[in-house]
Amino acid sequence: MRCLLLMTMLAWACLAQDWESAVRALRPADTSAQEKAVLDDVQNRAAEALAAIRHAQTGAEADRARPELRRKLRESLGYERFPWPPRLQVRHVGTLERQGYRIEKLVWQTLPGVEVPAHLYLPANVEARAPGILFYNGHWWGDSKTRPDFQIFCINMARLGFVVLTFDPFGQGERGQSSRDHRRTESLLAGVSQQGIAEYETRCALEVLLSRKEVDPERIGITGASGGGYNSWITAALDDRIKVAVPVVGTSEFLEQIEAVRPLDWYRGNEHCHFVPGLLRYANNQEFLAMVAPRPVMIIAASEDESFPAHGVREIAAYGRKLYESYGVPDRVGYFEDQTTGHGYQVKKREAAYGWFLKWLMNKGDGSPHAEPATQALPFDAPELRCFPPGENRAAGPGIIDAVKRIALGKREAWPPIPVADCRVAIRVERVQRIDFCGTPAFLVRPMGKRAGVLVALDDRGKEALAGDPIVKEALALGWSIVGVDPRGIGERSTTQKNWLAAISLQLGDWYVRRQAADVLSVMRNFQGGPVALYARGDNSGLVAAAVLEQGPVAWFALRDSFLSFRAFLDRPKSLQASYALRATDKARQEPYDREIPFFYIPFHALERTDIAEMLGGSPGVVIQPINGDWERMAETEARQLLPRGVNVVSDEAAATSAVQGLIRAVQR
Repeated sequence: MRCLLLMTMLAWACLAQDWESAVRALRPADTSAQEKAVLDDVQNRAAEALAAIRHAQTGAEADRARPELRRKLRESLGYERFPWPPRLQVRHVGTLERQGYRIEKLVWQTLPGVEVPAHLYLPANVEARAPGILFYNGHWWGDSKTRPDFQIFCINMARLGFVVLTFDPFGQGERGQSSRDHRRTESLLAGVSQQGIAEYETRCALEVLLSRKEVDPERIGITGASGGGYNSWITAALDDRIKVAVPVVGTSEFLEQIEAVRPLDWYRGNEHCHFVPGLLRYANNQEFLAMVAPRPVMIIAASEDESFPAHGVREIAAYGRKLYESYGVPDRVGYFEDQTTGHGYQVKKREAAYGWFLKWLMNKGDGSPHAEPATQALPFDAPELRCFPPGENRAAGPGIIDAVKRIALGKREAWPPIPVADCRVAIRVERVQRIDFCGTPAFLVRPMGKRAGVLVALDDRGKEALAGDPIVKEALALGWSIVGVDPRGIGERSTTQKNWLAAISLQLGDWYVRRQAADVLSVMRNFQGGPVALYARGDNSGLVAAAVLEQGPVAWFALRDSFLSFRAFLDRPKSLQASYALRATDKARQEPYDREIPFFYIPFHALERTDIAEMLGGSPGVVIQPINGDWERMAETEARQLLPRGVNVVSDEAAATSAVQGLIRAVQR
């Protein structure tokens, strides 16, 4: 009897070794086509969404569309969730007297504990109220408001009679530098986008500018380059107090921009200010222009610009000319393309801006470029330019995250149903086989003898890693067929462009994890004739499995190494402290976001939806070694407080195997 048992065990071990090797051999060596298909799918969906937008063709159409466009844009940004009016508590911390102008150094508060250093450039002698210009600095990390090109613009505008206010955005200049402290993806959980944070701070700065007795509130302009140009578009689109806008290298036709940054992974997601949730469903850059019209706007571009291709900017300018002609004010829209330099706010771009502001805010000149005199700027790190004491850069992150945590959240709602493709596939009879479920690659392994059901499994390491997984082996030994799948973005369909994927998905109003879940659900539909179970290993796969389970029950499930709450993405005592740390050099921009929650995982408004653990309700299951927001193992007691009734939690392998055996016995009973 012992010999027979030993022979059976040896036979099973050999067969197990065979199927594990066979599964690994099924993976193709070249998966570049799969990656391209994943990226193409998202880009095509963006193209379809943008193509469906009907741009206003006349002033009357633009006027009718404007209120709803503004409502949608405000919701996408989420800045209205922060307290208003702000308690600015403006402080004057110094003055620099210069020939023809002076600089007042100011500090104010936007949110409690969030201080903003700023420079107010004023003409030397202001006898009457002067036009005011709000200058939003783009993503220049170390110098920001003191970048020499920006200093020169502010100096010459002050000498021309303008009052110019410029400040350091969060994570930059004296508030940085650290792209991690600028990249506050956690706010998405509470319905605030990063551009929403930027817009809130811009509105605070506008309040400061309007409070000055030297400024004429009826003559306010806005400008900025790159991210500052984008913020100029958005602020002017939303706020009629902005009378003239000059966005510089700030955007392009959106689809062309999406294509341009695709191979760059949109700069690894460093700069989230362009990732406005749901925007592609209702607006292209034409809609920004329609919201600004018929107020004067000068669009400034560079003929060679990696991020904002000039062809697309010309397309926006051509649209603007037709729209403004319908208003009867064709001279109020301008376009200038710098053929001499690329991305930035260099001399030719500044000269175009001077001329436009002079015409529309001072009634001087015809709006053509105004020559810039030789102008000397201070080094960006000159001590006299600092508003904070030397060596005391101040992170904005702690105050921003505290404000996010204080936002009153609305009623919790279930996630909407996931649209699932009906992909029916003919399955062969081999014991180990590769199957393509309409683009989702998978393997199928059948057990020996009677079959109890189908276990659909996924693993962050790729489906081939499942061949060595103890839970998979146990299920197969107990008579369950195994279907290992690679949803988009995982395994054969993995990509190095996940920040780009997440950025486009967010702008489409999607959470990409739900697209991955749709792949799994499509596979599961092929096995509806009997019991179907679900196993997921890894933090990405665990989120996918939760989204699947929220759509309906399965026979049983097991999750390993998974998050249990979206709140853990915000409550990260160790990792958040690390993210607030400021760096001394621009190398901070290239540093990996170690221990950060991947942008890919974070859905907009998640804290107002069913939480991860709650998604698991309705099916019996076990959670194995769950993790918290600091990527550490959760204590079983802590996990149990989150999990619904009928879902167990275990922290060691023996207990995991025993729990799965119990789940299977309950199904097979």
